[in-house]
Amino acid sequence: MRRIVRVAAVVLAAAAALVLVTLVRKGPEKPPAPSEVRVLHYNLCGAATVCPWNSGGSGPGTSVERVVQEASAFAPDLITLNEICATQYEALLDQLKDSGRPMHGTYASSQDNVPNCGPTGAYGTAVLSREAIEPGGPDYRRFSDTGDETYGNDGRTVAVRRGLLCAPTRSDGKPLLACTAHTYAKAPEQLREIRDWLAEGPVPKETAVVLGGDLNLQPNEPALGFLYAHAPGPGGRPTGRFLEGDETDRAWASQGSTGGVVCTDGEPERCRNGEPTADERKIDYTFADTRHFSGGDGDAKLFGESDHAMVTAVFTRR
Repeated sequence: MRRIVRVAAVVLAAAAALVLVTLVRKGPEKPPAPSEVRVLHYNLCGAATVCPWNSGGSGPGTSVERVVQEASAFAPDLITLNEICATQYEALLDQLKDSGRPMHGTYASSQDNVPNCGPTGAYGTAVLSREAIEPGGPDYRRFSDTGDETYGNDGRTVAVRRGLLCAPTRSDGKPLLACTAHTYAKAPEQLREIRDWLAEGPVPKETAVVLGGDLNLQPNEPALGFLYAHAPGPGGRPTGRFLEGDETDRAWASQGSTGGVVCTDGEPERCRNGEPTADERKIDYTFADTRHFSGGDGDAKLFGESDHAMVTAVFTRR
């Protein structure tokens, strides 16, 4: 009987030692690294007369080719696009697939009388996602404040139907609403409409929101307060719930773009400023909501195909 007890004790000791060795090898559990969402935004200048090398095309030397090249290098989860023909959008999806980086997408036209855009003349915005777009589909809401904007070409004038295009998708298995807008400078209330449509309430609290767009307004203009979650300076009162991809770049805080807020070291690290995206102005943005994201890192690159810089941002999830 004693021999059996001794054998059992030896077996138990060996088992305990094995468990200890296993624990030592594994070490303490490390918390998972925070996930990221990578965003690329671009105003292609796809058919405007100031970008004749595009002229609605999608071949070598065009903005479409540039998006494919940069997407291959940057590996975005989301791409938001402005001033893109419907024909360029379809070509872009094909080229991304051929490059080994297929994406799902949705498109909305703001006007249909742009000759360079082919038979339909459709010209507008697009949202692309690495993950599938959810059933129920994308949503395009036209702005009620139009600024009475019209566009005339070849003797035909149409009302421009700008709006907010959103696509429900996912990131790291979590719901995400990816949106874009190309707003009119003479209708700043369009930014209020964006704020209201993307507010907590209309958007479920578990759904993260990312917005990229050419807003045609600069960071110090009052309408940007509808989006930014921090005031432009002391005493200001923010009304938005978004952080912007380039707002933590201290290199631009004290100089920045024309129309940016000049921040000093004594002020918060976040600054409503950033690298210029069109001439000396910052008018192209990437935003992510503060409920789901804790910070961002943005960049702007100017290429010859467009009169706007391509804006990229990496947002960190909370």
